[in-house]
Amino acid sequence: MTQHHKLSDIFILATFLLLFWATSCQKSEFVSFDDLPVVEAYLIPGEKILVKISQKMPYEDNTPDYMPDVNTLDIFVIYATRAYQLTLRRDGVYVDSSGAIPVMTDSTYLLHLVYNGNPVTSSTIIPSKPQSVTQSATSITMEQFDPDDPPGPSMPDPVEIMFSNADDSYYFVTVECMDSVLVPVIKDSIPSNDIFSSQPVTGTEIDIQPMMIRYFGKNRIILYHINPEYLVFFQQQANTSQNYQEPPTNVVNGLGVFTGINADTLYLEVIQQ
Repeated sequence: MTQHHKLSDIFILATFLLLFWATSCQKSEFVSFDDLPVVEAYLIPGEKILVKISQKMPYEDNTPDYMPDVNTLDIFVIYATRAYQLTLRRDGVYVDSSGAIPVMTDSTYLLHLVYNGNPVTSSTIIPSKPQSVTQSATSITMEQFDPDDPPGPSMPDPVEIMFSNADDSYYFVTVECMDSVLVPVIKDSIPSNDIFSSQPVTGTEIDIQPMMIRYFGKNRIILYHINPEYLVFFQQQANTSQNYQEPPTNVVNGLGVFTGINADTLYLEVIQQ
């Protein structure tokens, strides 16, 4: 298994929920606007630490007189009693540009910044890399599914992704086609999201059903080991009755998530019959 994976996958999966929180933080026009930063950071071994800071969007009738500039903040990540200052890369995105901060399994990291005069803090630990990872097949052959020509072709068996999980922690997978020319599994379809994501499980197996795969060709499967604080993104998506005035977060004096992630990467060749 290779350790290479894209940090951008995580941002694609989670950013839409953070944006929803940022624009859904009050239910009544009589609720005053509480200006809090929205933090988005996923610490992965082998990747430079990157922290994205954005702002809640106020309603027109409660816009504050002043909102801090997210491009002039002092962002620190503390590891092993040493504080490392991140540098601004682009609008609201700060990074350990020199790669000086080692991201190590089972290590603890603290985030610190000051926003609108208030300290904003969070902490996380880097979970272990998935262990004993196997897959039931490295290639499958299937026909293109035509919705206008039912009942459709028979499907191959699900691809089983298996791993050890002695402590019942959370795992999920993403599936993304790596080919430059994309041929959809469902004829003439344009998927709203090119990346399939499973729901987190605490077991030792995740099945990838053939119809969960978006495209034929070389597909990358990333198995993520996540912390409980990252699980709130999936819970938020499923729970439409959530009180958005107090969205779940592990950031003190802020919103969003500061969390550690570890992963392993596999590949599946999906051949068009």
